[in-house]
Amino acid sequence: MEVMVETCCGIDVHQKSIVCCILDGPLDTNKPKKQYRTFGTTTKKLREALTWIQSQHVTHVFFESTGRYWIPIFNIFYDSDLTLILANPQHIKNLPGRKTDMNDAEWIAQLGRCGLIQPSYIPCEEVQQLRLLTRRRKSYTERITQCKNEIHNILQRANIKLTSYLSDIYGLTGMALLEMFINGEVITAETVLPKIQGRLKATVDQLVEAMDGKLSIEDRFLLGQSLEHYHHLINQVEEITVVIKQYVLERFEREYNLLIEIPGVSSIVAFVILSEIGPNVEAFQSQGNLASWAGVCPGSYESTGIKKSSHTTQGNKYLKSGLFQAGGTAGRSKDEAFHSLYARISGRSSKMKAIIACANKMIRIIYKILSTGEHYDTKKALGLRQQARAN
Repeated sequence: MEVMVETCCGIDVHQKSIVCCILDGPLDTNKPKKQYRTFGTTTKKLREALTWIQSQHVTHVFFESTGRYWIPIFNIFYDSDLTLILANPQHIKNLPGRKTDMNDAEWIAQLGRCGLIQPSYIPCEEVQQLRLLTRRRKSYTERITQCKNEIHNILQRANIKLTSYLSDIYGLTGMALLEMFINGEVITAETVLPKIQGRLKATVDQLVEAMDGKLSIEDRFLLGQSLEHYHHLINQVEEITVVIKQYVLERFEREYNLLIEIPGVSSIVAFVILSEIGPNVEAFQSQGNLASWAGVCPGSYESTGIKKSSHTTQGNKYLKSGLFQAGGTAGRSKDEAFHSLYARISGRSSKMKAIIACANKMIRIIYKILSTGEHYDTKKALGLRQQARAN
């Protein structure tokens, strides 16, 4: 393997310690001088590690993105003159070598010295803070779904068919009826009627029949806890959404306004795009590179001329989820560029593939908008083929 770096350091990251291996030698040798040292992960110990690495005239530092343990190292080393390269552990694992037989830190340093480590994208500090907020919000919404599933399971186990007559049991009427179960109130037409707010397709007698089940005291207790947790999470989502919007409008207002012009991109999806990609796309070489990183690029696995798989790449799960949501909405919208693509793909294949195609088109438009600052234009988004058909 051709050596690309004379003096580099590989760091094996753990929760309580880091192992540093420095490889030093001329570019024409494959047997560099090795130095090992172990440091703690407190701020003081990490500064000592930085001082030692700098004293050895190291130019490049390579380390794995192990959980969240790499972030303190990056924060301490960031202000130095060192070139920091964060490696994807899966990429290192897939490279053939003797990783199981040799020190991990040495293996990372050896790969980095030969230029075999592709750097992972690390956004600026402002984007990292926004990313923490949007990912926490995502966590809250997932917990809300879990709470809803818990409530549905309790009702089904008790043979209460309320969901058969109410499209949303978490509306005003549904919540009032759930409170009746928790409080142990008698279910009759007279007690249920005052709880109904707005118009319902079901009659009062149908609701009473659907609410006739067998709820134990323990079921009522669990139902009350799940409902209380649900309300708490709803409040947390509302609070953090306000904070995210204020943060974005203070720092990325121009980019945010450009993104929400794209069909299907809601304010929440725009927040996710800015938190995962950032306000610019300088870190990505091309539209295809960004699409692959986002996980909306069709895979390509062929052997002897036979296409065996076209599954999308793994990509960034947070951005991928947001793009799928926006792509589905845009495909079903009246926007000609996305609607025509969605109709064409879903007509000859599945709706899921149509959504993926719309998500792929959307990330390429996002790349163009963030790189040029142009506003979304339906005619330009149509592409040459669709423009020719329209004409």
